[in-house]
Order: sequence, then C-alpha cells, then structure tokens
Amino acid sequence: MKNTEYNWFKLFNASGFGAKSIHYIFHNLQTHHLTINDLFQLDVSQLQNYFPEIGRGKYSRGSLSSLKQLDEIKIYNFFQKLKEEKVHIVVLDDERYPKSVLQNMLDNAPPILFCKGYLPLLNSQGISIVGSRDVDEFGVMLTKSIASKLAENGYNVTSGYAKGVDTSAHLGALEAGGTTTMILSFGVNHISIKREIKDLDWERNSLFVTQFAPYDKFSGQNAMMRNKLVCAMSQAIVVIASGPERDTEGRISGTYDAGKSALKMNIPVFVLSPQILKPTLQGNIDLIKLGGIEFSNGNDIVNYLSEHKREPILVQEPKETYHKTASKIKEGNTTKSKKKTISKTDGQTSLNL
Repeated sequence: MKNTEYNWFKLFNASGFGAKSIHYIFHNLQTHHLTINDLFQLDVSQLQNYFPEIGRGKYSRGSLSSLKQLDEIKIYNFFQKLKEEKVHIVVLDDERYPKSVLQNMLDNAPPILFCKGYLPLLNSQGISIVGSRDVDEFGVMLTKSIASKLAENGYNVTSGYAKGVDTSAHLGALEAGGTTTMILSFGVNHISIKREIKDLDWERNSLFVTQFAPYDKFSGQNAMMRNKLVCAMSQAIVVIASGPERDTEGRISGTYDAGKSALKMNIPVFVLSPQILKPTLQGNIDLIKLGGIEFSNGNDIVNYLSEHKREPILVQEPKETYHKTASKIKEGNTTKSKKKTISKTDGQTSLNL
C-alpha cells in the first residue's frame, strides 16, 4: 500500500528538493490543513498557489513540475526493497522522529531518517562520544572505558561509526552490555558490520541512523553534515581528542566542528583534559575556552549529568500520536543555563578508569 512514508520518500527523491524546501512544503501543507498524501494529488496550478516560493530565492533548485515527473514505478520498487530489508523510514510527521533534532536543527532537520536495528534507541537522546580517527592505543582504551561507564549508568552511547574514537565508543558500550547508536555519513546500502562488533550482541542493542539516501557513499561533506545530527540527537557530547579548528592546510577538524556545533545548540560539551593525551591537543584547549566542560574520567561526566538533572532517558516504544512541528516546539523551550567547568582535584590529571 502506498502510504504516508511512501509519499515522503517520493518527495525526498524529487530532483532539487533539499531539507529546507521540504520543510517549506511541509509547513505550507499544514497551514492549508493538508497532508503529504494530498501533495501528489494537487495539479500544477494548485501547487503554485500553495508553494509560491519554490523555484525562487533559497528554494530556486526545486521545480514544482518535477513532482509530476517522478518515475513512480522505480521509486516504489526501491521503497519496497527498503521495507523488505527492515529499514525503518522515519519522517517529519512521525511520532518516532526525535524531537531533539527538530528543536536543535529546525528547518535543517533531515526530512527522513533511515534506520536499521533497535528503533526505540532513536528517542533515547544518548551521550555522543567524538574524536580523532587516528587516536593511539591509550586513547582507544580511554574511550572504551568512558563509553562503558556511561553504558553502565544507563546512557545510550552515540557516535559516528568511523575508525578510532567512534568505533571504540560503540565497542565500549556493547562490551558493558549497554546500547549504542551509529550515526552514518553514508546510506544504509553501504552498512557493513565491523569485525570488532560482530561477536557482540549488537543486533538487539544497536541502531544505525542516516539522513542520506540509501545509495549515497561516504564523503567529507556528508561527514560534516552527519556531525550536526550527532549533536542534535544527544543530550551531551564527549570530546576525546580534537585537533585545531583548521590544520596547517586549512582543513576543518570534524571533531572540533562537532564540539562547536553542540555549544551553539546549548548542548553540554565535555572535553577531555588536554594534558591527558600526548601530545597536548590544541582543539581540546580551544573548545574548553569556548565553554566546554573539562573532565578527566567517566565519573566526572556521570556526576555532572546527575547534578544537573540530565538522567538517562528510558528507552521505550513511543506513543502513536502526532507531534508538534519544529517551530512550535522551539517556541516552548526555556533558556538553558550556562555550562560550568569541572575543576580537577588538586590539579591532578590522573585517570580513575
């Protein structure tokens, strides 16, 4: 049956329509008391009446006529294949769509999240751990220890499924019997289970999430976009190892960008004390100066979250009710308090793992 999910998937596949233009269409449909299912029943003149900005200004890439020129058979077969492969398609007006993403990203929130695995984790609003792909053996051990501590205290551990810190975070959570969410910089068709994870109980305790089309491959641009989603889905970010904002060749650090993005979203950013990993990391120093919370071990994070009433969100099946749009949720938010720095006892940087 061609349902709401399918019609969202059709719009997602229309040439020239990105997140902002799809949000614009969604909001205008709501204004006219219409749904996504009504969209493809409208003729061109009605489309032009309801969505006059499409094809102009910031929506110039989109064309309303393209909505009438979609290869419906190809798209529907593709949609059916995803469903057969147990890919969950979570759209903007789905109660399962994470409200924190709508709050933090507004009209940049991905119109569709493609998910595979234990779907209730989508609304767990976990703790994200980010850091370098090239972290050393000590950094790997430290990351796993912190992830384990968070998992043991009921937090879902989130990361980007890259090598280095990301994979170590996922492993630490699973080895502790906890849960983890892998937020991808490529489409679901390119998912492969890493060797280190295969032997763990990952199928019941993990969720893959991506905002990208199923056949999209990894790219640096996708990774930077993915980092925004990592932040938006988290109630805190843990930075293990960050280089400077830009390296000597002018390339942006993905870890630094994630930390900076989270600070802009008023999400607590825990930054590992720069002296712990050698050499001293400039990115860690700079993120602390911007408002990051310096920490030395997993207990620091758990204690801070407990003191500031950020308890683990219990994972459960969401109720099937219609949720508010991003703008309405944002209006209801209260101003969050400024972050404080955790001071280290007697200036020590020793690890209590």
